[in-house]
Amino acid sequence: MQQSRTRNSVINSLTSVITQILTVVMNFVVKIVFTRTISMEYLGVNGLFANIITMLSLADLGIGTAIPYSLYKPLAENDHHKVKVLMKFYAKVYNVIGTVVLLVGLGLIPFLPYLIKGGEGVPDLNFIYALFVIHSASSYFFVYKRFLIDSDQKGYITARITFIFSFILSLVQIAILYIWHNFIFYLLSSIVFVVLQNIYISQKAAKLYPYIKEKTDETLEKEDVKEITKNVSSLFIYKVGSVVTNGTDNMIISKFLGLVPVGIYSNYVLVTKSLNNVVSQLFTAITSSIGNLVVTTNKTHSKKVFENLLFLNFWFYAFVSIALMILINPFIDLFFGSKFVLSEAVVITLVIDFYLNGMQSVSTSFLNAYGLFYEGRLRPIFMIVINLIVSIILVKPFGIAGVLLGTIISRITTICWMDPRIVYKYGFKDEKGVWKYYLQYIEYFFLFITLGLGLYWLLHSIAMDNILTWIIMGILVTIGINLIFIILFGRTEKFRYFYDKIQKLFLAKIRHKVQRT
Repeated sequence: MQQSRTRNSVINSLTSVITQILTVVMNFVVKIVFTRTISMEYLGVNGLFANIITMLSLADLGIGTAIPYSLYKPLAENDHHKVKVLMKFYAKVYNVIGTVVLLVGLGLIPFLPYLIKGGEGVPDLNFIYALFVIHSASSYFFVYKRFLIDSDQKGYITARITFIFSFILSLVQIAILYIWHNFIFYLLSSIVFVVLQNIYISQKAAKLYPYIKEKTDETLEKEDVKEITKNVSSLFIYKVGSVVTNGTDNMIISKFLGLVPVGIYSNYVLVTKSLNNVVSQLFTAITSSIGNLVVTTNKTHSKKVFENLLFLNFWFYAFVSIALMILINPFIDLFFGSKFVLSEAVVITLVIDFYLNGMQSVSTSFLNAYGLFYEGRLRPIFMIVINLIVSIILVKPFGIAGVLLGTIISRITTICWMDPRIVYKYGFKDEKGVWKYYLQYIEYFFLFITLGLGLYWLLHSIAMDNILTWIIMGILVTIGINLIFIILFGRTEKFRYFYDKIQKLFLAKIRHKVQRT
């Protein structure tokens, strides 16, 4: 069982990371073509409406997180009947959610003028927004079967499918932008591909789990419905907190600063979101394995895995964050132009927020795996209030950096300490053990800040005025940061834990190949 979990985690992580990196590259190519073929106002519209659609995702009530939790146990026990009944239930739920998103989203059209500053030069704004809503609503139909594949530790399958559809869509959108320079055609292509992708994944799930196609008149037992309802009601508050924290920045910037700053900032968001998607795949891909872990092993072992994963999480996010701090402005300058470059203050606050958000990956994975949604229901409320108040107060004096400071302060005062406390208290049953986590977290943070700002101060003035010098600097930064981490942590127990895991995995593969020959 242990080897199976490790193997599935590695396969899922590697597949997800590789496909995500390739997807990121294609997304950047599309974005570069976008900025060179369509006006900056459309770039701002794209960023603003994407944030509004993020707010509409509240309609799923957080049920997308509850589905995997409810599937871990029946999948581990091969309870086909329970899985089939759950799939029937979730099919109905997601059809309702898709319909609600469509109706509520279209109902917001009369309020768009209150959110946009400087959008007079963009024609057909209402129709463009309607296409965003249709794209969001269509993404909910058939998608529930994807969770079945992912929860069964086979996320590599959905990762490959998603990449293929994303790659073809990128080629189509590049062609549309070069040939027609048409934003509406660009959006229509996204709608077509999201529908096709969900249908294909749905058919794949039906082939992998043919029993879910069998008709059943049975419904979920009252206890199951009660448990799901309890989790969903708590998850909805989590969902609100996440959406408000991550989804309102562009709205505040648009309202107080205008559409053009939204467009400029959206390029940075694309970079950080893409990097976060790549790095988080390492942890998202193993979430199903964590779910299997917590239902099949003791809490002491689960806690040890948690603490080791925190170390791995720090290594990746600190490395990526420091590299981002040094390389992002030269990157934006090279590929988008100097008029799209933001100040050092924005870059530093953006990177700190990126790091803090990424460092929650392990806590979030275990929180979801244990199903500890109800226990943390108040945290998102505090996060929302702090984020909105501080961001609105600081946006005028500090601009985009002020909005990001609001997000940073809301994270530090809530999620950074509340979520791990919930995991330790209710998951590991070791409330006092969380203090060891806090000390380790603070130590990691100060190491990240010290090393990051030190390297930034040393290297940011070096000219990276062409792609070759930027790539060389990227290689040197990558080697340098990881070499420093190896020197600092190479003799620690946590480093040896992962080193031994990787070594055993590769040795097992070599032995397997020798036996086959």
